[in-house]
Amino acid sequence: MSVFYDHLVGLDDIHNEILEFDLPTRQHYHLLQIVDSTLHHEILNVILLEIPVEVHEHFLVEFNNRPHDPAHLDYLKLFSPEIEDKIRSRANLTKAKIIEELQRQR
Repeated sequence: MSVFYDHLVGLDDIHNEILEFDLPTRQHYHLLQIVDSTLHHEILNVILLEIPVEVHEHFLVEFNNRPHDPAHLDYLKLFSPEIEDKIRSRANLTKAKIIEELQRQR
């Protein structure tokens, strides 16, 4: 599923790390789904911390209806002008932790 913040996150580095395990295709993509879900929850947490509680429901409904819509970023910037940097930063931190854990498992 494509979401409005995909261009801020990128999974290539994690994908390459997972390739090192030479997993069967099904397991490889299952692991990528877990990573994607983890990143999604981390990013939603950042977003909800940045916007007023009063607009949480509105944002979540709109996001659920149109997850790919780039207008979501414009909406979020009304409340947090640096939201792109905050999303990127949390994604990078989370990916670094995941990569570190993957490297420990090799």
